[in-house]
Amino acid sequence: MPGEQLACVWQAVAALDVTKKCAVSAPTEIVKAVTKSISGLQTVNYSEHIFNQTFQDETIKFEDYKIYVKNSLREKGVSFGILLESIEEACWNVIKTTCKSSISNDDLYKLWKINNRLVREDTYPPVLCKEEACWFTDKVLGNFGNIIKSTDEMFKADSFIFMDFVKILEDLVFKEVTVDKTKACIDDLYSWLVLEILKKEKVYVRCRKQSNWSTWAKRSCVLTPRSVSVYTGSPDKVRIQSSTKKIELVITKNTKVESLLMYSGIIHHLKGRFCIANHPVIELEIAVEDDYEKRSWLSSVEEIIECILENTTPVQKLLRDRYTKRIKQSSTPITKQSSLQKVETALNENHKRVSRAISNMPSPIRTPVIQLQGIQETADVVTVEIVPKVTTKPGLNGTNGNKTGSLGNNNTTDFIAVNREKLKAVFMKIDTNGNGLLDRTEFHKFIKEIGLTMSEKEVNLVFKTVDTRDKSEITFDEFEVYFSKHVMDETSTAECVNAMRKAFLEADRNGSGTLNFREFTEYVWEKKQNGPGGNSDVLTSIIEEEIEDIDLNDSSVGQFQSQLKQVYSDTDSKELTTYIRDRWKNFATFRRKGNTGTIVMKGGHGMVADLVPGEYSLIDLACFSDLPPLIPKHTVVKGVKWEIGTVPGKSGKITFPPDFNGRVVTDVATTELLRYYDCSFADAKQEKISLLYRHGIQDFTYENGYLEKYVAATNGGAGLERHEFSHLDCPLTDESGTFILTKFTEDGEFHITGFKIPKRHTLYIPGGVIHCNDYLKGTWRTMLSDETDIDHVHLTRRNDVHGDEIYDNNETKFQFTFV
Repeated sequence: MPGEQLACVWQAVAALDVTKKCAVSAPTEIVKAVTKSISGLQTVNYSEHIFNQTFQDETIKFEDYKIYVKNSLREKGVSFGILLESIEEACWNVIKTTCKSSISNDDLYKLWKINNRLVREDTYPPVLCKEEACWFTDKVLGNFGNIIKSTDEMFKADSFIFMDFVKILEDLVFKEVTVDKTKACIDDLYSWLVLEILKKEKVYVRCRKQSNWSTWAKRSCVLTPRSVSVYTGSPDKVRIQSSTKKIELVITKNTKVESLLMYSGIIHHLKGRFCIANHPVIELEIAVEDDYEKRSWLSSVEEIIECILENTTPVQKLLRDRYTKRIKQSSTPITKQSSLQKVETALNENHKRVSRAISNMPSPIRTPVIQLQGIQETADVVTVEIVPKVTTKPGLNGTNGNKTGSLGNNNTTDFIAVNREKLKAVFMKIDTNGNGLLDRTEFHKFIKEIGLTMSEKEVNLVFKTVDTRDKSEITFDEFEVYFSKHVMDETSTAECVNAMRKAFLEADRNGSGTLNFREFTEYVWEKKQNGPGGNSDVLTSIIEEEIEDIDLNDSSVGQFQSQLKQVYSDTDSKELTTYIRDRWKNFATFRRKGNTGTIVMKGGHGMVADLVPGEYSLIDLACFSDLPPLIPKHTVVKGVKWEIGTVPGKSGKITFPPDFNGRVVTDVATTELLRYYDCSFADAKQEKISLLYRHGIQDFTYENGYLEKYVAATNGGAGLERHEFSHLDCPLTDESGTFILTKFTEDGEFHITGFKIPKRHTLYIPGGVIHCNDYLKGTWRTMLSDETDIDHVHLTRRNDVHGDEIYDNNETKFQFTFV
């Protein structure tokens, strides 16, 4: 079965075996000689006695040798992956003198390592079967933009040893291209199949190793099945074994991943943020370009963890799945007709689920143009042309947040804003009575104005196509969805388009920009094996939707769409500004005078938003993007140092400078003010969170004297805490005390706010937020967990400072007071 790195030993054994006898097992004496030759490695613990006891027959099966390496040959404390890497390098030193090629030694070594992952483990000497040779050659040719015409003509034999396959590649491909292109091609495939680099890009990252968070920095980040590593320098120049590596988080079955909210600080405002952690040793927070890329990262890490549980890697899983498929199909001849039936069956099975998934996707954007040359018996090519640039379309203020996919940020480009304003201006032209709805009379009149001659039946057909709610009136939301989908091809979301592009590139095995029949059926089969919900769902559903559109489009509807697009093109977005100003001019000129004749109330300059009839989320209506963010009142302290307790179960300390008087300002908590500390009111927003641990909800009553009689007298003094689990805290009484939230800023300052939480408002505190409940009163309903440690510190303040010298142990504990 392909995917075994340890095949390198069988390669070395075959190089020393003068008989070259083809078999399933390798000769014991030569395997012993190769094993003994690598005994000098620090990762190897070789014992001739154990080897002789383990292998007493004349030949050794590969599976038995793999068990021996794992259980007996590995040095104690060395990971199996590190052991295999050292063995592979040592075996190359044995075999390289027998490998003669025009390819450089470095590139030949990389091809050999790739070959080790593709050869079958049940063969000796190790051979590459024709199917894997064709598949890999497709990848090589695709790297140069070529298309394989007939793989059967290229590979006459059914299997190949390493150097025979290299010679085919040399004659077929490498002699036709430059040395630099050959090297680039091999490096690319080596990164994928050997290093298994799943992600390699520039990101914002910060780290915490049992202490405070480091500052955000833009670094090159590389994700492999073994680790997440952070490097300095450009991603293109990063090498896995490099002195530029600054951080490495080893991925294990216990590694936790969590999606985080957008980070907003004084210097950085970062979206696409998530955390990868091996608690309590190391945590990495990474911020990528957008939420789609974040989902891609999280999906890759989760796939790695799943593979670790199965004792494999993503590439090994891919190769083994291909092998399993080939074994299953070996007893049944594969014809084009039977393959087409399998593709059709797979598409039909996914149709309902995919349609639901896509219908729930927000934010219509520009759809790639898809040209189908037909999936039928005589068709052998499916050509898919993808628009190179996809522009995400966040909802604008004053529009339906649910249906337009408002992302709640202010980064909407002028291009997107102008497009939406133009569309709204077109809608305004049709809506002659200005009520924000299009009735049949207005719609019929508009049909005539754009020069179309349609019967009443045809007009009703077009009207019903737009009126998806069947209410005999068209809202702006319906008009926008119809216009985006049928006129401007903007139905797909950013996630859908990017997923389709990724699916297409993955299915396009040879990189030609077209899918031949074999590539398409192979891709569908692989995705079906990997389960539902993959990118193939998006690709196949879009293909199906396009086919359905071709069948459903009436000629009258087509004429209407063409003319509507022309109206849109001829419309100036500034017309909307003029229309809104005239529509709401009474509000803009609004004045009220008091009994003295002075103006006591007046309208503002221009409307904040123009809202057409439709369904809205209240939170979207209340979020005004033109207003600056609110920052709570907070006390700023410099020179604060957090020290984790070194004794398990005992608190550490947080040391404040001598000039801090302990006074903390207070503020009444609101959702926007809490956001400054990454918190929120749980009952004020519909947002899903991930609980990494089991939690419980309990009512706790803080009696009078809790601070003095317990916190100060019994618990060692007032303090602060942070932990991995999340909090919910809801005061059930009017007198509830003060809830402390704090944070370290990127410039080293420590910000503190004492919040007054209104009764029956539930405060949500994500894991990692620094807080304190020492100053609470009355009854609070709290969600918490006992499955992680709490990093608690006592408040201390330095007393004496003389020049640069600070006297040791000259610190006193104190409590916050509130102003």
